[in-house]
Amino acid sequence: MKKNNQLFGALWNTLGSTMYGLNSFLMLALVSRVGTVEETGAFGIAFTTAQLMYIVGLLGVSHYQMTDYEKKYSFREYGVLRAFSCALMAVGCALSIQAMGFSGQKALLTALLTLLMLLNVVGDLYQNLFFQNNRLDLSGSALFYRTFWSLLVFAVAYIATKALVLAICLQILCNFLVTLYYAVRVAPAFLKSEPRREFSAGQCRVLLLECLPLFVSLLLMNLVISASKYGIEFWMDDQAQGYYNMIFMPAQVINLCSQFLFKPMLNQYAVLLRTKQQAQFRKLLKKQVVLVMAFTLLCCAGAAVLGAPVLGLLYRKDLSGYVTALVIVVLGGGFFALCQLLYYIFVILRWQKHISYIYLAAALAAVPITYGMIQWLGVSGAALSFAAVHCLIALLYLGVFWKKRNEEAA
Repeated sequence: MKKNNQLFGALWNTLGSTMYGLNSFLMLALVSRVGTVEETGAFGIAFTTAQLMYIVGLLGVSHYQMTDYEKKYSFREYGVLRAFSCALMAVGCALSIQAMGFSGQKALLTALLTLLMLLNVVGDLYQNLFFQNNRLDLSGSALFYRTFWSLLVFAVAYIATKALVLAICLQILCNFLVTLYYAVRVAPAFLKSEPRREFSAGQCRVLLLECLPLFVSLLLMNLVISASKYGIEFWMDDQAQGYYNMIFMPAQVINLCSQFLFKPMLNQYAVLLRTKQQAQFRKLLKKQVVLVMAFTLLCCAGAAVLGAPVLGLLYRKDLSGYVTALVIVVLGGGFFALCQLLYYIFVILRWQKHISYIYLAAALAAVPITYGMIQWLGVSGAALSFAAVHCLIALLYLGVFWKKRNEEAA
């Protein structure tokens, strides 16, 4: 029975994560298919900014709460910190709109999509509560249903009315109602088992300080991922942004597919490390690096031959002039997936501070690389900068890994 429950929970967790991972791809595909290229560009950069605000809203606390099985901190303390982070999201959204010079529809889309992400931050708080109480099935199904129903409402409303703002507003309402259901009808049963103790603002500060390094790393990581899109926003126009967002989607799909290759093996890495089987650890890592890159090269070949026609059919746009950029983006997606694999390896090895150093260096390098490439090659330059920066990050990861392992062996 216990084994069946674990399998059921793992299934829901996979469904929820996959649904959430596909959400941005499906929304952009729909906007690209129904709307103009310029509208796609405005939506793309607004969604990218809202995703950065989502990282601010999580504040690095999400994974900590999920694994706080001893309940070192109470749900109320997590909730108060989440309320604080949501306020930071709102401030960050306003500052981003002003700093980027967004106006009109672009500013409105950024505000609305940030509100949608804020609801996802609140939903994440309750999903983590279920996960913390060994209900992986509830955690995964909550993520799946919140994403699925709100995405369905968005799709139906947008196809029927072709009014993007209205469709997002209805999506927000649906997300709010589903989140409210889990907060009011499901969560109270778990909150009854919470330890009885006085709320402590001091505990909230301690929790914030514990999670701050991870938050900084994740924020830098997402800034680096988005650097090419912001480069186009600063130095090109909405049409270029629209086309770039269309060809960028395969990079995210490659990353999602690659994670199915290596995520199931993360526990094996931890076991090999715990049992000091260093040679097997390195052998498994080398094997998975080769698998990710082989998968990437296969996708590059497919993108060169079929990418533009298939995506053009999906988006109802002519992408025949962007074949080179598409292949480069796919290659960058492979480097991105490799970086994700190495990120998890560094977390298992408890080398978090090195992750911060790597992404700080990458963020500093991304600005001149992105500027130079876009000024030189336009949209293809943006794709090249994305690939180059993530190749640099992968090399930094591997360099640090090699150096640390040699130090430990000495």
